[in-house]
Amino acid sequence: MKAVILSIGTELVSGQTVDTNSAYLSRELAGLGIETIAHATVGDEQPAIAAAIREAAARAPLVLVTGGLGPTEDDLTRQALAEVLGAELRLDARCLAQIEEFFRRREREMNPANRVQAMLPAGTEPLDNPLGTAPGIAATVGQSRVYVMPGVPREMELMFASQVAPRIGRSAGVVTHHILHTFGQGESDIASKIADLMQRGRNPLVGTTVAAGLVSVRILTRAEDRPAAEKLAQDMIALLRDRLGELVVGEDDETMSPAVGTLLLSRGQTLATAESCTGGMIGEMLTAVAGSSRYYLGGVVAYANQAKTALLGVPESLLAAHGAVSEPVAAAMAEGCRKRFVADWAVSVTGIAGPAGGTDAKPVGLVYIGLSGPDGTQVRRHILPGTREIVRLRASLTALNHLRLKLRE
Repeated sequence: MKAVILSIGTELVSGQTVDTNSAYLSRELAGLGIETIAHATVGDEQPAIAAAIREAAARAPLVLVTGGLGPTEDDLTRQALAEVLGAELRLDARCLAQIEEFFRRREREMNPANRVQAMLPAGTEPLDNPLGTAPGIAATVGQSRVYVMPGVPREMELMFASQVAPRIGRSAGVVTHHILHTFGQGESDIASKIADLMQRGRNPLVGTTVAAGLVSVRILTRAEDRPAAEKLAQDMIALLRDRLGELVVGEDDETMSPAVGTLLLSRGQTLATAESCTGGMIGEMLTAVAGSSRYYLGGVVAYANQAKTALLGVPESLLAAHGAVSEPVAAAMAEGCRKRFVADWAVSVTGIAGPAGGTDAKPVGLVYIGLSGPDGTQVRRHILPGTREIVRLRASLTALNHLRLKLRE
């Protein structure tokens, strides 16, 4: 079975609010063996909403709509559905009683405007909403089944799980999703390595996306049952890992920080960090992983030269001779950090994140990354283009990636 998801709200179209409902519903539908073929976002205009419902119903036998069921003038989804059905809106006495009870339990007076939420297109079925005042609506448009739910995520999620999913039932077959995260090459380079595996119509279906500094390879698999789907997926993952080699950081939830943590734990080793231009971003990435205290000892954000000397033992003469953004200083930062924390490994970063501060000799985006470990200290020079935040993100990921690759040796 295929499905289309519609998200209603001008706040979504304008970018003021991020649509998390579509992502949730797509994941849930995949677990039911239903493929989502399109997401669409529509503003609070009745003709546009009605047109979107008609188009979606023509494309798929299942349409899920969220939003536009509130009590205000710009909540127009119920009116648009009535227009599509050619039906009038009628007051549902049971829904009205539930809305009145909702306010009574909270010792609040119901605003007369909420009465409109009990108005449903004739011939449709109400869906209970125990968490709010907007009942959902189940309807049939042509050959398609349409379910309209509130836009408030917690209300929508409960309604979908308790009322919509049981009505949909499980479609024949299973759809699974997996992700391989990579780092070290751009999306076009990754795609060129696996171009033959990305052809449309394949099963599994392979594609790439870029987010949070990583290039992720998505694997979508369809099969009659979960074991068959997982077998197809794991065969493809093995092939992708063989093609991409050490570029693969991890699978599914294992992004850069968890991958580094897993390697450190497997060796029984510890890590400390010394950061300048990244301002603690590496430490934040590491501590975002539950249980990271087993291998991450701590870090120093030494932004000013005085801090580099006082906290990490970087000689003033070294700073005077080479400047803070230099290979010798990055090495001294890493070595000083490792010594002070008594860590097996220490990573250091010093650079020019911009937008100002660059010169011809030391441009914006210049970063030195130091790695000090049991077999000595290494420093690598990088030019990382982008905005200040992008430079800091790339520098943080690159530093962790240097450690990841070293731990894999």
